[in-house]
Amino acid sequence: MTTEFDVSEALKKLGITKIASEDMTIVVIYQNKPIRSTIYKNDFNKTIKSLEKALGPHSLDNETIQAIILIVSQGWHNIIGDNNEQTTKKEEDEGILKDIEELRKTKISQEEWLTKLLDNYQGLFNVVNKNIPNLWPILEFSLSIKTVLNIKDCTLPFAGIILGPPSSLKTTVIELFRGWPQTYYTDNFSPKSFVSHSTAVTREKLPEIDMLPKIKNKLFLTPELAPIFSSKDDDLIQMLAIMTRILDGHGYENDTGAHGHRGYSEDIMFAQIGAAVDIPYKVYKHLTTLGPKIYFYRLSRARKKEEECYNHLNDNFGKKIREIKDALFDYLKWFDIGPQMIHEDGNLLPKMQWAYEKDEDLAQRYIYRLAQLLSHLRGVVSTWHTQDTQGSDYAYAIPTIEEPDRARMQLYNLARGHALVNGRNWITREDISIVIKVVLSTASRERVTIFDLLIAHNGTLTTSQICVSLNITNHTAHRTMAELKALELVEMEGKGEQQNSEKQIILKPEFDWFLSEDFSKLRQGFIPEDNSDLSPNLIA
Repeated sequence: MTTEFDVSEALKKLGITKIASEDMTIVVIYQNKPIRSTIYKNDFNKTIKSLEKALGPHSLDNETIQAIILIVSQGWHNIIGDNNEQTTKKEEDEGILKDIEELRKTKISQEEWLTKLLDNYQGLFNVVNKNIPNLWPILEFSLSIKTVLNIKDCTLPFAGIILGPPSSLKTTVIELFRGWPQTYYTDNFSPKSFVSHSTAVTREKLPEIDMLPKIKNKLFLTPELAPIFSSKDDDLIQMLAIMTRILDGHGYENDTGAHGHRGYSEDIMFAQIGAAVDIPYKVYKHLTTLGPKIYFYRLSRARKKEEECYNHLNDNFGKKIREIKDALFDYLKWFDIGPQMIHEDGNLLPKMQWAYEKDEDLAQRYIYRLAQLLSHLRGVVSTWHTQDTQGSDYAYAIPTIEEPDRARMQLYNLARGHALVNGRNWITREDISIVIKVVLSTASRERVTIFDLLIAHNGTLTTSQICVSLNITNHTAHRTMAELKALELVEMEGKGEQQNSEKQIILKPEFDWFLSEDFSKLRQGFIPEDNSDLSPNLIA
């Protein structure tokens, strides 16, 4: 069976003369030569990945590739030949929304809703704990991000990226949300695709390709961000600049020679859940320069014993995931029918008015302290060796330390999302643990390691203690100490100015809370791990 699709004049000018499906193969004729890729009848995303891989080696820019993919996507049901049997995402969404409408007719009280919501939440936890216990921390983080969308008058997008080793369930969690209404999923994208200037498409058709309006008021799911984080410096800076601008929440406009001025000058709220193995240090540096708008959650490496692995060899992973997804959707459906939820015209997302007056003062103070810490840990500073000169053996330039206000608002919104997951429209100390984990994950791993050493030694560290604990030389220890001093985290004292002299750093008094038992309890033993050794594409 052959199905041929219409090819625009713009694509024809670029050498694309034919796009068709032949049996179980997609055929693209480019410069009179066929490019073939496999059709996987029951897996649209695998089909698209196969097509992208086939098109990749040819001299086609990303926007042209996306235009080809759009044509294939729009004709997917004709390709597989079962329009009547294939359930589209739209139909799935309509089914879920119908279930929610039926539940809403029950006319329950706020107390009844909250009781069952917490029951469903506990039920979800129990199902996850029974089937895949390691999944819960990521699912809790992802739920908190998703629920930021349900906070009325919250217009600041939140981007949360899960960092973890391969096969650590990052993508599994993202896939769980994929079938829920108001989500937008993509396996691969270019930041330029938010507002396209593709020459393969007419200006009138470009809004159909633009990704920015498609993610408005939605949960934006991006399971593989490694290609972006491992890009060359110039490309990385450009891509991060676009992403951070979009994360301002006020749209995005740009100009090119192809289509002139295009974009969207409106508030565009969304929440993003992404995944990668790890990120190189240069990303931290660029993000500090561009603004603190992307947050991370680092997973620990699962270290299963032989007996535990043996006992799970025959487990039905697909069945477990279905059980978890059913429990998740039961929870989400009930969440959406809350009697106090506000339904705005034209927006399928129910909103909750925030009770600011109920926010615990102590919880707000903790968020402020965490934002302050993050701004210092995430700062950028240059140090250099000054051997054989007067003064210390290392000097430093004026550091770039972000203002904590933006981070404080984002961390507050994350805490609000976590509170709302638990049926509250005010924050308490219970919402601080997840904020702590995100802060310790978002700062560079090397600095968090030193910070943990300071905590372990009650706020005071000597050169020799750093050398022994981290297995580094005096030179490197002195440089690290100078860097922390420049970042205004510590004061530094020295017993001499010689190259190998013993020095001491002392945590500044404004960070004393992090030495307390209260912080330790709220941290819940969380230790973010460095997984950079597991990703060969990372560039330091």
